[in-house]
Amino acid sequence: MKVRNTLALSEAIDNALAWRKKELTSLRILIGTRSRDHEKTLLLRAAMPVLYAHWEGFAKEASQIYLDFVSQQGLYYSELNENFTALTARGKIRQAADAQKISAYISVVDFIFTQQTERAKISSNSIDTESNLSSSVLKNIMLCLGLDYDSSWSSRELLVDGSLLKNRNEIAHGTKVQVDEDTYRQLHDLVIDMLNHFRNIIENAAELKSYLKSAPNLL
Repeated sequence: MKVRNTLALSEAIDNALAWRKKELTSLRILIGTRSRDHEKTLLLRAAMPVLYAHWEGFAKEASQIYLDFVSQQGLYYSELNENFTALTARGKIRQAADAQKISAYISVVDFIFTQQTERAKISSNSIDTESNLSSSVLKNIMLCLGLDYDSSWSSRELLVDGSLLKNRNEIAHGTKVQVDEDTYRQLHDLVIDMLNHFRNIIENAAELKSYLKSAPNLL
């Protein structure tokens, strides 16, 4: 993936989002056309893992696109916000822990103290949704990206953790959970809103150069 400018970033994110929205819309239409109770019950249950999968999948993919975009700007670590240095350092620390050799840890220290004038190389694989994208995991991802976990996210926590994630987990583990159509519609709208909001946050961050330590004031 080579996302070199904001146009490429927007195109990549739009492509990642378009097919997901199309699939979710098709699923909603399909559920709405079912008149037999057992068919609707089955589809409503099946919709929970699909809704969650598109939310987790897009959050991870859009995050990776943004990290690749930042990495492609050819900037030094010293020019970027500290979260990007932390991401790279975290990867090196993990490698050092696996190697269990002091030389590997010396490499980590060298990176932190002496290599801030190196061109930033940020791995797009740094984002981990933990296969369980709860509100707390999302907070950590936003911190990794150097973005705010704003009030629009916190206002959704109860629905995300207590309904979307809960239903998905229970159904995925074989529990006989009944999902009514009103709950499904509410969660469908929630996921669509979150997909759009996440896209807007990423695109705005790229446009406003929020990744820089001293982002220009464009207001």
